[in-house]
Amino acid sequence: MTREEAKRILLLYRPGLPEESEFSEALEEARRDPELGHWLEQHLATQTALRQKFRAITVPPLLKARILADRKIVHPVWWRRPPVWLAAAASIALLIGWAGWLLRERKPDRFADYRARMVQTVLLNYRMGITSNDGEKVRQYLDSRGAPTDYAVPAGLQKAQLKGGGLLRWRGHPVSMICFDRGDKELLYLFVLDRQSVKDGPVQNLNFAKVNTLMTASWSSGNRIYVLAGPDDAQSIRQYL
Repeated sequence: MTREEAKRILLLYRPGLPEESEFSEALEEARRDPELGHWLEQHLATQTALRQKFRAITVPPLLKARILADRKIVHPVWWRRPPVWLAAAASIALLIGWAGWLLRERKPDRFADYRARMVQTVLLNYRMGITSNDGEKVRQYLDSRGAPTDYAVPAGLQKAQLKGGGLLRWRGHPVSMICFDRGDKELLYLFVLDRQSVKDGPVQNLNFAKVNTLMTASWSSGNRIYVLAGPDDAQSIRQYL
């Protein structure tokens, strides 16, 4: 399934619909494809905003009875007060335009957006592009896809077993994801991105933040930005730095 085919299917998907349906294959594709996943997030946000606004519209009393009772053909007289349905249609058009403007104005290009996007991707059961405990093979795989390969694995993280890696993308920029097994069936994820690809990136000092269910440690070195994500708390993840 291509990205465009998945989009055409997911245009009909709404929040709350069961995933075990005709949408299942397209939803799985959105979990594997970060760009498609981001598009789906925006689509669902629009649907949620519109649904909330529609629910806030008050239906005029006896509207149904008036519509059924009036079967005459009425030629429009434009200087009269517009009928209720026309005002409602205008409100809907306004809401659609407002939702589109809101989503266009919100540009998730900050470091916090990048960090949240990476965490969300791995929590959606993203599959590694390569499974190997050979660090050189992982770098070769990432290099063949244009992702950063000059990353430095922290000394503490080198003690964990390498599991593999994969290519992610952030606003069109390649991101290297390197996965490690910490020994208790839990994975640690190291994300590496070019420093120029995100606004307000972290400085050299470590920054800890809880993102969804994972704890993250962020820092920069040279022209790369690093994010290490794993379960538990800051003290637990600090031992891998």
